[in-house]
Amino acid sequence: MKTIYLFSTIIIMAISVSSCSVAKKMDKKAPAIIGDVYVEPWTTEEDSGGSGYNLYIPMQSEENKDILLDSVYYRNQIVKLSRISEDENVIYVGRFDNVKNSNDDIIISSNPLDEMANKPPRVPRTIPFEIEDTECIVSYKFKGDTRYFKIENIKDKSS
Repeated sequence: MKTIYLFSTIIIMAISVSSCSVAKKMDKKAPAIIGDVYVEPWTTEEDSGGSGYNLYIPMQSEENKDILLDSVYYRNQIVKLSRISEDENVIYVGRFDNVKNSNDDIIISSNPLDEMANKPPRVPRTIPFEIEDTECIVSYKFKGDTRYFKIENIKDKSS
């Protein structure tokens, strides 16, 4: 009986300790002063017909070397941010692809070896946050620790 009690106590403690480290650390405000965040659509002129949108996060304050913006959660997708610097201006860009619903590239054949060239379907990942279409969550690294903050009122600069 003591063995069962001891074993269950150890399991409960291990679960409670591991769940603490998984918790997302959401900050009330951004770690740096950011400008007006906006989104712009893009399309390619190639036959593939790719399209999507870019999310721009301009930084207005002096960049803190301890803070590195990493990823952005937006419209039920997540992408890595690219850092672009022009002189003293720093902009982080997230490039999102629109998911195609067409099946143009599927090979249907009686020979199973021909069908091996089919690409597996792209399953969208669900994000761990509930946000509106005009909001995004940015993950950033601060002294080796991953943290998050929310950006609201994202402007849509459609052409």
